[in-house]
Amino acid sequence: MINRRTVLSTAAYSSAFAWLFGSNKAKAASEVSEKTQAATLAKSGSAKKAAELMPNADVAGRMDFHAGFLGWSINDFEKVSSARLDGLLREKGVDPDADVDLIPLLDEIRSDPVMAMRMRTWLSNQHLMLGGLEASLGLEADRYFAEMEAAEAQYPDRIELNPNMNMPAYAKHEIHLQKGGYVGNPLAGYVNYHYGNILYEALFGSNIQDQRIAQMANAVPLPDDGKVERVLDMGCGTGRLAYGLKNRLPDADVTGIDIAGPMVRFSHKRAIDLGLDCTFAQRNAEDTGYPDNHFDVIASNILHHEIDAAATDNVIAEAFRILRPGGVFYPIDHATGKQAPKTTAKTKFWAFNDRAINNEVWRDAFEARDFAALNRKAGFVVDETLRPAVWGTGSIKAVKPA
Repeated sequence: MINRRTVLSTAAYSSAFAWLFGSNKAKAASEVSEKTQAATLAKSGSAKKAAELMPNADVAGRMDFHAGFLGWSINDFEKVSSARLDGLLREKGVDPDADVDLIPLLDEIRSDPVMAMRMRTWLSNQHLMLGGLEASLGLEADRYFAEMEAAEAQYPDRIELNPNMNMPAYAKHEIHLQKGGYVGNPLAGYVNYHYGNILYEALFGSNIQDQRIAQMANAVPLPDDGKVERVLDMGCGTGRLAYGLKNRLPDADVTGIDIAGPMVRFSHKRAIDLGLDCTFAQRNAEDTGYPDNHFDVIASNILHHEIDAAATDNVIAEAFRILRPGGVFYPIDHATGKQAPKTTAKTKFWAFNDRAINNEVWRDAFEARDFAALNRKAGFVVDETLRPAVWGTGSIKAVKPA
């Protein structure tokens, strides 16, 4: 857990960085990146409300390097490693496009030099990126705590914290190798905000203005009767989906809930920065405490594959209870059921890899279930023909019968 005084040393970070990439090349890449990021910071410094900035240009440069390296790893290097995986499977008499049991072949695949390098480069980059973020943000901990405390003093009616709430085991898991996970690091909101930007830059080009999450918010279906007074973002994380919903529906009361207090504190603080009147509460999506038939719209973004199966069932049931008749539940997550891509030996290997080295322990179990069917079982009328909110996701519209 990071507190106000617990940080990793810059020397340790620099040493690890040099170990993986070579000190001269790393230094050169960082210097070039820092110049670019310094210019970006200079331009965006007067627009603090647009984005939470890195602590300084040096940190921004390092994170820009990691984003670029991650982009190379999951794009250019992915093509090479996927071709190699095809070859390895065919050498073993396995059709790469067939749904077969890969367990007997996993050790051989993972020990192949190309495959081992693919996994090692990704894993090392993840460790260094998160370690660097945690260390750099930890050095500024006093400032960040002061920001959150000031926001809470200014608008105490817009935030609810429950530090003594019972935490289920899944909530304490260190998803994506984040030290302390979402609940155990008091600066988890800041870490996840910047980490999310790095991921989106590698995958889509950028999310610094929350534009990808705004796209998701704009895709949320509204009730047929047009009534939208109360909106809930379940598992709000850093608050971005809630912000997008508030921008889209300015007259609605928009609330974001998350089981992690650090995420709620950051979401509330940034909403104040953005000038958005959203409410954030530390509550468990399995048992929210809201009245029956309370919300008109409930949405979520990548919540369910990061909780266990029993919790997913409970969250769906809770969404049904607190949604009013005719209201819409719109959970965005990995595609399952009819929306899922074909399961092949290749897709099974990459999913296994994500679970094994990225701590995505519930991903396989989630993707193996038909999420639309789970919602129908809970009583919803489900439309699973919608286009994904963004590329690579699954989206269903679940309506509570009137």
